[in-house]
Amino acid sequence: MRKKGKIERKRIIVLGFEGKNNKTESNYFSHFKPKSDRYILKSFSCGVTDPRNMIKSAKEKRKDYDYKVKEDLTFLFVDCDCDESKSKLVDELQSKQEKDLIIIKSNPCFELWFLNHFCKTTKEFKDSSELIRELNNHLPNYEKKKDYYGVLKDKIEIAIKNSKDQLEVANSKSFTETYKIISQTIEPKD
Repeated sequence: MRKKGKIERKRIIVLGFEGKNNKTESNYFSHFKPKSDRYILKSFSCGVTDPRNMIKSAKEKRKDYDYKVKEDLTFLFVDCDCDESKSKLVDELQSKQEKDLIIIKSNPCFELWFLNHFCKTTKEFKDSSELIRELNNHLPNYEKKKDYYGVLKDKIEIAIKNSKDQLEVANSKSFTETYKIISQTIEPKD
């Protein structure tokens, strides 16, 4: 039972994105809220793309939010960029982290999550540019800094299913784990 007059601290979900001025993920996730009203959502650009430095950046940034390791959650969005060694490094780093810091991988990049809203693919993309060309078939003249949530919002369940299917394909080189946070932790505001 809550004591009268005492305000319960809301828990924090922190989303950390690659790069300095990340707009792709920032724009998309600005349309989401925590599934529980016991949480608030914060996001920031890590300023770097190296997974080790992203973790350092996130741990530093969390101090601004009065972050509590045993109560709050951090998700870092990492593009593997078709680099198997980067993907293995991310797995290794994830295994060494506290349970409150979860790395969400995409290979080659986050835009695969967008593509999964339109189609199921197990195509092995050689790089992010090839994936963007494919995405242009569904989002003509795709630009990284634009907000595509309005076009994608009615297809989120399709993207979740397609993403899960990709991960079930043995040795799939193209995948995104973005569905994990959306199906378990956050949801669209509208």
